[in-house]
This record gives sequence, structure tokens and C-alpha cells, in this order.
Amino acid sequence: MKKSVLTICIAVMLTMCAAAAWAGGIVSFNKATAEELVAIEDVKISAELAKAIVEYRNANGSFKEPTDLLKVPGMTQDFIEELNPVEKDGDIVFDPDAEPALAPSKC
Repeated sequence: MKKSVLTICIAVMLTMCAAAAWAGGIVSFNKATAEELVAIEDVKISAELAKAIVEYRNANGSFKEPTDLLKVPGMTQDFIEELNPVEKDGDIVFDPDAEPALAPSKC
């Protein structure tokens, strides 16, 4: 009984943390599902690219720097500038309020 109550409490806390992150519009490229990436409102990530991000992450480990996303098949310099991934609390995230972090392409 105590174990199930503890499990429920942990699940509720995790849900609240995830909701707080979504409420702020912040999405982790290291934790989000393909569906969560597609659901980002400020930038339109295709289902194919979202799937490629998750598959790359699963095969190669967490993204350590924002530019690591350029290694994902289908990711372009122009799109990564639009996406503007940033490092926040040791994670690589989409933050709609972040200042542009990457230098624009020269093309």
C-alpha cells in the first residue's frame, strides 16, 4: 500500500514538472518524444525530422551542445537557426524566450 501511494505521488510530481516546462514552452531535445517535438507551436518541426532527432539521440546519446543537432539527418543550418536550441541547466532545449544563440549562416 505504501509503495503504491509513493508511486502515485512520484507520478503526480513528474507530471507537474512536465506541465510546468510545457507551460513555459521549454522543450528538451534530450527528453521529448517525436510527438512533443512536433507539437512545438513556435517552430514547425516535421514528423520526419522529429523522428530523426529522437532516433539520433537514442543511437548516439544526449545532445551536449546546441550544434550537436546539426548531426541529425535532415537538419539544416537554416532550420537550426530558426529552432534556436540553447543550453539550459545542462540540457539542450527549445526555449521560445531565448535570445538567438547561433550565428546566422553566411549564405
